[in-house]
Amino acid sequence: MSTVETKGRNVGGTECSWCKAIRGGTGIAVLSLLITKPIDISRFQTSLHKLQNSHPILRSKLHTSSSSTDTTFSFLTSHTPFIKIESHNINVTSNILAKNKNDTVSISPLQQIMEHELNRNTWQDRTGIDTDMFVASIYAMPDEKTWVVVMRLHVAACDRTTAVSLLRELLVLMKDEEKEENVVVVEDVVPLAIEDLVPGRKGKKHIWARGLDVLSYSVNSFRFTNLKFNDTKNARFSQVVRMQLNQTDTKRVLDGCKQSRIKLCGAITAAGLMAAHSNKTNSSKKYGIITLTDCRSTLDPPLSNHNFGMFITCIY
Repeated sequence: MSTVETKGRNVGGTECSWCKAIRGGTGIAVLSLLITKPIDISRFQTSLHKLQNSHPILRSKLHTSSSSTDTTFSFLTSHTPFIKIESHNINVTSNILAKNKNDTVSISPLQQIMEHELNRNTWQDRTGIDTDMFVASIYAMPDEKTWVVVMRLHVAACDRTTAVSLLRELLVLMKDEEKEENVVVVEDVVPLAIEDLVPGRKGKKHIWARGLDVLSYSVNSFRFTNLKFNDTKNARFSQVVRMQLNQTDTKRVLDGCKQSRIKLCGAITAAGLMAAHSNKTNSSKKYGIITLTDCRSTLDPPLSNHNFGMFITCIY
């Protein structure tokens, strides 16, 4: 991108924490979809371009500049969408899936591809290079009947609310593209950082200021001094642990929360701590819980789910 066609801003405090943490592998968001029909790559790319038009953070690059004393980060936003889809054939996919054959826990091919993407850190050690905040890939599966569509984002541009909204908007755009409905509003400015949207009356409160900083502290302190690794020699990599409840069990949990007048997040937190403590081999270990809270509705001005970016604080 040339400087003539780009706009930008420096990252905020919370965004900066993610930019620093991602060098160690923390701060990558991956959205994956299993598709059972042949995907029209041209239509998919057009839909992604529309998403980029609607959300400037998705058509931004992360610029990293290092000096002898500090490293700074900024978003460089193109006026036009530029995403290109990486397409991987069956041979590439098969090689990825073969790496997990000796694992003791069996996971689905979809999750294997997702974990593979989680470990593709294109933002690691990129001083002087502008890297895309949003990339997309398609993997042809060995059964020759399915495909996995993956979107990988820097977490400075994608909290959980953004991830959910992105998927919803993409599905709508794909349907509209099929109907040849092409009206999309182009946004030019990346939203301000969360620190710049704190209401004046709350900015002076120590608890709010602390809430903004806790995420920074937490993200950059995952290497707790009391955390012991079983394997310290091999390269570090990310994996996913999934918990899934059926409809009946979910209803029981929700009814129990309502009856006991407790929040669902509190019940899940308590259950996780109890399960960890009940493990005989881990009963003496320490655990921490981080609760992320979407702050969009409490900012000034209030933001909607349509505003993509990192707008969360946390309680630790």
